[in-house]
Amino acid sequence: MAVNTKKRLLSLAVVLVVLYCAAVHLALNTSVCKFLPQHKSTGDKTKSADSAVIPLPLLEALQVHRQVRRDVRYTWQFLRYRLKNLNSSNANVSALLEDLEHYFRVTSHDLAHFTDVDGFQEWQRKEAADLSALVQHRLHVLQNPRDCATAKKIYCDFSAHGRGIGSQLHHLSYCFLASYGTQRTLILNTENYNGNPRGLETFFLPLSDTCTTFNKSQMVSWPGKNDSLVVAFPGWDNPNPRPGYLPKSIPKDISERLMRLHGDPFAWWMGQFFKYAMRMNKDFQKYTDDLAREMGYESPIVGVQIRRSDKLLKEAIYLDLSKYMEAVEDFYAELEMRQPVAQRRIFLATDDPNTIPELKRRYPKYHVAYSQSSIDSTRMSQRTKGSSVRYLLADVYFLSRSDFLVCGMTSNICRLAYELMQAAHPDASTRASSVDQEYFMHYGVGDVVKARFPHEPRSTKEMEMQKGDLVDRYDRPINFAQHPIKKDGFQWGTNTRTKKRGYYPAYKALEILNVSDVQTFEHMKE
Repeated sequence: MAVNTKKRLLSLAVVLVVLYCAAVHLALNTSVCKFLPQHKSTGDKTKSADSAVIPLPLLEALQVHRQVRRDVRYTWQFLRYRLKNLNSSNANVSALLEDLEHYFRVTSHDLAHFTDVDGFQEWQRKEAADLSALVQHRLHVLQNPRDCATAKKIYCDFSAHGRGIGSQLHHLSYCFLASYGTQRTLILNTENYNGNPRGLETFFLPLSDTCTTFNKSQMVSWPGKNDSLVVAFPGWDNPNPRPGYLPKSIPKDISERLMRLHGDPFAWWMGQFFKYAMRMNKDFQKYTDDLAREMGYESPIVGVQIRRSDKLLKEAIYLDLSKYMEAVEDFYAELEMRQPVAQRRIFLATDDPNTIPELKRRYPKYHVAYSQSSIDSTRMSQRTKGSSVRYLLADVYFLSRSDFLVCGMTSNICRLAYELMQAAHPDASTRASSVDQEYFMHYGVGDVVKARFPHEPRSTKEMEMQKGDLVDRYDRPINFAQHPIKKDGFQWGTNTRTKKRGYYPAYKALEILNVSDVQTFEHMKE
């Protein structure tokens, strides 16, 4: 069969897939009017882990909606990549049709179990607010004990050299997880951090109003004992012993509610800690408000972070601007089908000053909002100055408040913005696109998917899977440059049965969520 004929046939297949996916997406988003959630109790939702009673059809619909969206995204990446690289030597129509058959089969199965739902958005907004209020209440109580002198504490070292601000803030999240898991008040000393005498309190409210000091003579090394008054959390993020509540898991007592609510429960969980830790003080809030007006930052807007410079030495690869703009263009194309868009806007955060003129030249119809001070501060000679923290934290804020986020998850700043974005919306798991890795947590364990279809390798870089195989997706960031995600519908992992590593079609596997059985918080209801 001639290559042109194959291309025409496959192009027709793509059209059919797109039309089918559009119909499924429309059905899942517009079908209405059968089931409304009923509340189990009228108690204070900021102090109770109980949720509204969700009928089984609604729960099934939520799960179907998220899975279909993931299937659509990965299958489109897969088809687009294959068509772009089709030639007479590698055109394997039978293999591609087999994968298409799998896709249609799983989507048809999902659609067959779909039940019309009414009141979903109202329930989602309320449930998201209630669940966030519950976690924020717990953190507030934990950080403000009645008697600071006798309260058990955990100390977080924030002075490690050689870590960027994003890495340091993710270290803080590990400390906070340990604080929550052990029910110890977190003590954090950031004085003189990066040239700021008041440390993070230059920008954010203190973690505690009542308990910020400790007796250093009482401090013992991790993990300490139950009766230890002060435990020092290690300066690295892979402590020994490693408790089950560290990444990548969520607490058991809110797991059912969170899995019903959100498409990426762990990212939501991390976002709650940053929501608490990064509550802006009045001065920093005014700074960001003024900067937003100065830049012309307004919705709709896509946040784009392009991290280059020293990141390219080990953990990432150079990607052309078009790789980022592909997702931006897709976002606006879809948005303009639903509403008029007078001006396409981008907020750009980058350490490469050459990106600004390139973006304006190649994409002239976009308004580009950016902070020149932030870009100037990314030069290596400027990064240790106190003002650089202000500029970077402002970038994180604007990225997280964008309508859509495009960046590389190999960057701590990208992941931080994505996590904070989850705290700003009921479910922002579909509001981001990574140009390299999918969302992960450094030193995280348990990032596992389960194969729902077998896979026979069609290249030396792919790995074999049997139905039911478990695939561990964790990998060290230093290895990402060796096998980056190419937006071709494949992901990288290790088959735990065969111990082989390689790429696998993402739609052939389902994520498994880890749940940790941390201590109860009954005493926090007061």
